[in-house]
Amino acid sequence: MSAEQQQIAERIAIGNDGRMYATEPGRLRRLVRYELAREERLAQPELRQAGVGLIALGEYAEAQRVLALALDRAATPHQRVAALINLGDAYRYPGDLAAAEPLYEQAIEIARAESPNTLHFALQHYGKHLIDARRPHLALEVLTEVLLMRRSIGDPALIASTQDALSAARAAVGQRTI
Repeated sequence: MSAEQQQIAERIAIGNDGRMYATEPGRLRRLVRYELAREERLAQPELRQAGVGLIALGEYAEAQRVLALALDRAATPHQRVAALINLGDAYRYPGDLAAAEPLYEQAIEIARAESPNTLHFALQHYGKHLIDARRPHLALEVLTEVLLMRRSIGDPALIASTQDALSAARAAVGQRTI
């Protein structure tokens, strides 16, 4: 991760609703603009990170443009999955669920076939999408699968993130949360 990518990542937090937010919007905006001034020369990971920064800033149309370019530049299945997930988020956050869903589905398909270590990420974001799309029963199924995967990985932060998403899905169907 480049120094700029790290600085962008450090200024993005996940809220209680599972969405990304800018912790220092002015600084994050400057960092993202600095990166995008070199857009033509940016490697795919840097371009994608700038797109994620734009999502956190709420600049969804620009995030969609940047992340579509990051998807075009993806050279590996891992990069394609990550770019598709982020592009899906860039549509989901402002409420364009119809545009987001096929992006998540494509990420899942690629992850299953070519990048299994990214599958839990693709499914997690798809599960959150399903909650937003008012399909919480299916979200419960998907997120339960993710929780099993993440427990086998053993990363407490990933497990907690999925438990939070499962609680949101359970709340959406009126079940007791964990």
